[in-house]
Amino acid sequence: MVPEKKHFSLPTTVSFLISKDRDKIVAHALDFDLVAVADTEEEAKRKIRLAVKTYVEYGLSNNWADEIIFPAPDEYWDKLKYATIAIGETIEIADMSIRAYCARPNHEENVSGRVAVPA
Repeated sequence: MVPEKKHFSLPTTVSFLISKDRDKIVAHALDFDLVAVADTEEEAKRKIRLAVKTYVEYGLSNNWADEIIFPAPDEYWDKLKYATIAIGETIEIADMSIRAYCARPNHEENVSGRVAVPA
């Protein structure tokens, strides 16, 4: 018996958590648990947008729709409660668009000896 194919629905928005770790900017796509690191915020955002686009398109082209959505752990989502949210550029994936929201923590946070401060 062939399993029934589920309908895949790409989210219409994606949340990026932007933080500073030592001398690097970290962009974390929370909906897919993807991370990009760069020297500047603009470069980190460019890299994470490309990572999301590539990841989703690769998953769709390989019929992995059930595994594409892979949220980050709750501890990262919880950081959005105390963050400043800004609308980012849309990500074009095939014939769909995803709106990106960029969040920056409003306070310093010590995580495993690392300090994340707003960029």
